[in-house]
Order: sequence, then C-alpha cells, then structure tokens
Amino acid sequence: MKDRIKPTPEQVALEIARLKQVHPRVPTHSFFGDDNRAAIDAQIRVLQEGMSLDEVHDTFGELNDDGDFSQNTLDCALTAHDWLHGDLAADEASPAFGWEGIAR
Repeated sequence: MKDRIKPTPEQVALEIARLKQVHPRVPTHSFFGDDNRAAIDAQIRVLQEGMSLDEVHDTFGELNDDGDFSQNTLDCALTAHDWLHGDLAADEASPAFGWEGIAR
C-alpha cells in the first residue's frame, strides 16, 4: 500500500520554484562528470509539463530526438515524474531536496 499521494498544484509550483532557486547554486558537473544543471532543467520541465512516463522517455531517453543522452538526466527526470505522480516511496524526498544538499 502506498503512503504517498500526488502533490497538489501548489506543491508542484513550490517544487519548481525550489528547483529554479537551487539551479545556479549547484556545481555545474558532478564528480562523475554528469551535468547537474541539465538534470535540474529536466526535472523542471517534467513538472511544468506534467509529463507522462512515455513523454519522459521520449524526451530524455536513449532514443530522444536530440541524440544527446545522459543516464543521469533521465534518472533525475524519472524521479521528478514519480514525485509528480505520487509514485515515490514514502522515504524518498522531493526532487529539490537532494540538490539543496549540494548547493553552494
């Protein structure tokens, strides 16, 4: 049984604002070379557009139209999708939470 429920439109708007606020303060790239800011941009887009799982994969997956695939960006987009649709486990945090921990 799921303990999570879908966030309200107000909660989604707040999460987008949190992501936008943290965006310029995170390191541009992770220790592994992943583009942190592209991952945050993907999360914002998923939340703003209310993307379905198929739309997330079409936009950020291996077969996206841009031909620019990043597993990290896809994983972050999927996290945003799962949060948006109430599919995160009860012990998983919102998308912005992890970024706030590494922001300067």
